[in-house]
Amino acid sequence: MALGEEGAFPVLFQLLISGTSVAQEKAANCISILASSGEYFRALIIQEKGLPRLMHLLQDLSSSDTVEHLLRTISSLSVLDSVSRILSSSTAFIIQLGEFIKHGNLILQQISACLLSKLSISDGNKRAISSCISSLVKLMESPKPVGLQEAAAQALVSLLTVRSNRKELVRDEKSVMRLVQMLDPKNEAVSKTFPLMVVTAVLGGGSGGCRKRLTAAGANKHLQRLAEIEVAGAKKALQRLAGNRLKSIFSRTWRE
Repeated sequence: MALGEEGAFPVLFQLLISGTSVAQEKAANCISILASSGEYFRALIIQEKGLPRLMHLLQDLSSSDTVEHLLRTISSLSVLDSVSRILSSSTAFIIQLGEFIKHGNLILQQISACLLSKLSISDGNKRAISSCISSLVKLMESPKPVGLQEAAAQALVSLLTVRSNRKELVRDEKSVMRLVQMLDPKNEAVSKTFPLMVVTAVLGGGSGGCRKRLTAAGANKHLQRLAEIEVAGAKKALQRLAGNRLKSIFSRTWRE
């Protein structure tokens, strides 16, 4: 921690810009550790105009380890309202997160999904990264690292506030089938909380097309069973899936 107090940030950022790949990775790791250590060090990074430097370096550096450290630093800085506003309004940064979700390693995918779920992104920027939706659905199936499923689900819920993104998801047969398989009570690899969150979000706009595709894929029987065993959120999702046809659905006997 004395490094930060002794004014090492200018040196660390210089290493990030012009150092060897090994030096860049070590400098990025050091900055990441300091950024996660408290408000004092985050303020020092901002003071050194660290945020725009980090955002620029994300696009220039090729080492996944170094990029991971940079993204962790940005995530730590995002707890500051001023930083969160800058990140939320940066189309280039949001698109970069979408690319990490599609092509990055699991750690980069998790950090990117967490950031997407926490930032206040415009509808235009949400539409700009619609191509990462199927990747987020796939990540919901991954039990490790811990927290990845939740991060992916929360990022999806954020992106699915846009109508065109809801349509994008249900047009992808693989994503729909993955969601429905995650709803299956017999599938214990995924907490039902997460697919229920996403299905409820998909059906949030009341689109008949979304209901039809989920029903055709078999979501109805899984939701009925989950509602019968009183899984939180299942009844709400089932009501949205049923739409105007909801009558005595909860009194019916679910047959396998």
